[in-house]
Amino acid sequence: MNKKLFLVVFLIAFALLIISNNNIRYPFSIDSNSVDSPSNAIDSEDLHVFSDKVVIEKEDLIWAKIKDTHSMEPVLNSDSITLEVVPTTPSDIQKGDIISYLHDSLIIIHRVILIGEDEYGWYAITKGDNNQEPDPYKVRFSQIKGLVVGILY
Repeated sequence: MNKKLFLVVFLIAFALLIISNNNIRYPFSIDSNSVDSPSNAIDSEDLHVFSDKVVIEKEDLIWAKIKDTHSMEPVLNSDSITLEVVPTTPSDIQKGDIISYLHDSLIIIHRVILIGEDEYGWYAITKGDNNQEPDPYKVRFSQIKGLVVGILY
């Protein structure tokens, strides 16, 4: 098959794939500064959309309003509301997840960029998506208040 015919067939198949399901979105990027994506915490079968409401079947779901510090822009801003669950074990937290945690009497919300273990046990290194450097401390599991599973704008 020549290259031109292959390209035409590929583009038609891709277009049909997109048209066949209106609820799927395909992010496209040629050159970007990517970050690890959060793990999936809500299955599509747990999401029910009606004309007047949305129902998410998730136990122990909490919400939080975001204070705009610009550290997590453009993902989170002052108009954002996060939906969070309280993780029960360190294995619930994955690299790329956004967590809220207690640090110096403030609840911080940043992305996990590294997970490790030292003589004191499990820890995560976090970073605001809009910050140049990671946070200068280790976040212990006991500090974690929530794991972000959804964001409302």
